[in-house]
Amino acid sequence: MRILKKDLRNGKIAVQAQSLDDLWCLSQTVAKGDTVIGKTARKVKLGSAEEAVKKTYVLSIAVEEVKFEDQALRLAGVTNEAKEDIPQGSHHTITLEPSETITIIKERWPKYQLDRLNQATEAQLTALIVVLDRETAILAKLKTRGYEIITELKGKVRKKDYKTTEATNFYKEITAAIKDYDDRNKPDKIIIASPAFWKEELMNELESDAKAGLLKSKIVAATCSSVSQNAIDEVLKRPEMNTVLATASAARELKIVDEVMTEIAKEGKAAYGRKEVEDAVEAGAVEKLLVTDVKVYNDSSLERLMRKAEENGGKVFIINSENEAGQKLDALGGMAAILRYKLSY
Repeated sequence: MRILKKDLRNGKIAVQAQSLDDLWCLSQTVAKGDTVIGKTARKVKLGSAEEAVKKTYVLSIAVEEVKFEDQALRLAGVTNEAKEDIPQGSHHTITLEPSETITIIKERWPKYQLDRLNQATEAQLTALIVVLDRETAILAKLKTRGYEIITELKGKVRKKDYKTTEATNFYKEITAAIKDYDDRNKPDKIIIASPAFWKEELMNELESDAKAGLLKSKIVAATCSSVSQNAIDEVLKRPEMNTVLATASAARELKIVDEVMTEIAKEGKAAYGRKEVEDAVEAGAVEKLLVTDVKVYNDSSLERLMRKAEENGGKVFIINSENEAGQKLDALGGMAAILRYKLSY
């Protein structure tokens, strides 16, 4: 993520998304009611007898819906001003892909959202992508912009009509390459994709290897129609990549929720439920405030509580209710806090 311009006095931040992880981050940052300015394309007719042509506009919309899907962030809303043949108040969608920019305008930027953007400028999801069949394997690493092919392996196999163990040896060669890359680079995720069942054969080989078996928690299976450079592009557009990003985010959220659960279990420095958390915030005792996204969406009064926690030096974390972390937090009433010191209730 690149922050191109920051004007907090007027609530404006211009950003350039450089990766799928950045799009995921922005999907958690842009909210209903925000104003977004960005480029969009629309087909228009220049004359009654002429065919429609695609024109690019810079639109300002009041956001009504945010969707992250198919390797893009889609922001749907109502236009704030007229633009040539686009009337004010019409419904439109701004679609953001890696390398593109938008300006986000909020009445107030909460500190936790500013922290999220700052963190996105520092850390990117790292992933190894492997596409294979019985004769070829291509290994590529996910980069800030796109990907870079690391190596291409060729296996020696007989005709399909003959039984052979050489394909298994090829899987061992791929496994060795994956282990070597993981040892040197420690990627967050390993995406294994293939036509047909070849990825299952490789995953069986990985699981049979004592050391490689430890990589299992990193692996995400995907599907591709061929084994070529185009297959890497295909994989990046697959729903499985959304899973990769969501999983990485979920792991971070689960870690912080588990911190709360540990403190609660030992009756330590924690508070949960609306009343306890409010008391802790008012006392200035909150170090980390955790709230589920569903709770925030359904209770507008929580904005004041989160702002108060930040004013007192606390950090706010919005937890996805669909993940394991969110489900644990929802069981505690949808909010909890790690405290600087233990309070008596």
